[in-house]
Amino acid sequence: MTKDTAARDFKNHVLPVMVSNQQWKSDLSQEQLSRIPNTDRMLLQTLSVFNHESIPVPWSLIEYDSSFLMIVPDFQKREGYVGGAIRNKITPERLFLKSYIQLSQTAYDPQLRSNVLLLDRLVYPDFDLRQDTTTGFNHSYGGADEPVQPIIFKDNQVRNPVQELVMLTLGSMTSNSVPELFGHNKPLFIADKVAKWHN
Repeated sequence: MTKDTAARDFKNHVLPVMVSNQQWKSDLSQEQLSRIPNTDRMLLQTLSVFNHESIPVPWSLIEYDSSFLMIVPDFQKREGYVGGAIRNKITPERLFLKSYIQLSQTAYDPQLRSNVLLLDRLVYPDFDLRQDTTTGFNHSYGGADEPVQPIIFKDNQVRNPVQELVMLTLGSMTSNSVPELFGHNKPLFIADKVAKWHN
């Protein structure tokens, strides 16, 4: 779990790849997408604040494969194909999943919400590798097409028991009684304080 992140892979990789391959629908062009808040965290916090009536806290974003960091839409714009972000290379998929979560809001103002936190976790094959969670693409590399099969829980209708367990656990480990702790994980907060005290 990370409280400070400048990650942009959901906005710059997951959305464009899924939209360009007709997996998700969007009316936003890549140019419009480039004008929205710069980082995933800023984007999600903004959406949460301005849509506080329809997005109850705690919430979590769908989980997606960390390999999306190195996946971009196909350079030749072929549907069903993807490219590699750096030198057309893609990191191994189905190892880690990423998501964003928001745990708290104040009782007196539902728009006053905690920071959005980035969450990484290991893939658990017995739970995560299923027909409805694995998406298939082709990747042209070195004159051959290779399959790329990242995990992505495409929407909130796809069952995700591991994420549900994580959200329940993290929700029970936060507290609004300490202002500095608002929306953060209490054990992580204590560990951070101890580490800063020893430095």
